[in-house]
Amino acid sequence: MTSAPITEQRLLIDLQQLDSQLARLGHERAHLPALSHIEHTIKRLKDNKREAVLAAAALTDAKAEATHCETEVDQVVRRAQTLRERLSAGTAAARDLSAIQGEIDQLGRRQAVLEDKQITAIEAVEAAQDRVEALAAQEQEIRAAGRELTTVRDAEFARIDQETAGLRARRDELVARISPALLGEYDAVRARTGGLGAVALHGRRLEGATIEISPAEHARIAAAPADTVLHAEENDVIIVRMDL
Repeated sequence: MTSAPITEQRLLIDLQQLDSQLARLGHERAHLPALSHIEHTIKRLKDNKREAVLAAAALTDAKAEATHCETEVDQVVRRAQTLRERLSAGTAAARDLSAIQGEIDQLGRRQAVLEDKQITAIEAVEAAQDRVEALAAQEQEIRAAGRELTTVRDAEFARIDQETAGLRARRDELVARISPALLGEYDAVRARTGGLGAVALHGRRLEGATIEISPAEHARIAAAPADTVLHAEENDVIIVRMDL
């Protein structure tokens, strides 16, 4: 069983307070609200990029369709113009006049259909272009929000890191006053319990606890020499007597 002067054992309570504060700061640093907001913003940016790629492809397809429609309309217009010029020139045989006029009429109907199709294609290009521009604007908004969140995160990191550095410096000074054996026992207990190494005992009340220790446990503790390092029977935490 480890022994240490009671004054040295009481240093463990100060050490535990520092370690608890360091643990709290570590948890705070790892769970800053800004971090989850940044993660969400990154997801939004990825989604935006994916949609932008699809929108750009849709715009390319729409432009190709509009160009195709324009070409078809131009071909019909040129063919009809050529036929009208033949009629106007009077060079066509009389027997061909009816056929030429019939083709011109057919081309007129075809042109009307193609122009409606062209209008639809142009509208599709405009809609696709609007979508591309909207996504580009959205990307800039997302990036601006990301920069703001990064600034907030970095400021919080700086604050926490400064507090942590101060606490670690105080911890180093305190650790230098504790024997390696006692410190090793404290660290081993903290490792087993997940962070709690020592608790202060005032009479029969453990600091931070809502209930008192049992009479039998109190009798066991009271009977131990002052320099004996005691552990709780239930969870192995070091009990530091504050009333000796």
